[in-house]
Amino acid sequence: MISVIVPVLNEASRLPPLLHELRRFLPDAELVVVDGGSTDGSREAAAGVPGVRVLTAPRGRARQMNAGAAVAAGEVLLFLHADTRLPPEAAAAIGAALADPAVIGGRFDLRLDSPRLPFRLIEVLINW
Repeated sequence: MISVIVPVLNEASRLPPLLHELRRFLPDAELVVVDGGSTDGSREAAAGVPGVRVLTAPRGRARQMNAGAAVAAGEVLLFLHADTRLPPEAAAAIGAALADPAVIGGRFDLRLDSPRLPFRLIEVLINW
């Protein structure tokens, strides 16, 4: 099983669309949202999506990710930011990677939603 861990801080408006999309892409995945002290209703927004486990952890992305990993039931952990979307081929790519015993980790290329040159350069360097 795959556990998708989403660390959040004040992401209430982004959570329901993301979590519903993840449920469509990865219907059997465990979805874990780890809130770092949001004041905008992020916890409640995540809890309003059926089948989502919601935790609270000390603020800090690494702390939140570690808290999610500590309770995740999946053999595979996928960490995803609330403002990030998986590509349409994500489920197939993950399945292929999991079927290959030589694979021990993976990532998706990052695409930034901006045509500006600094962001294009960041994108190239991150995906290098």
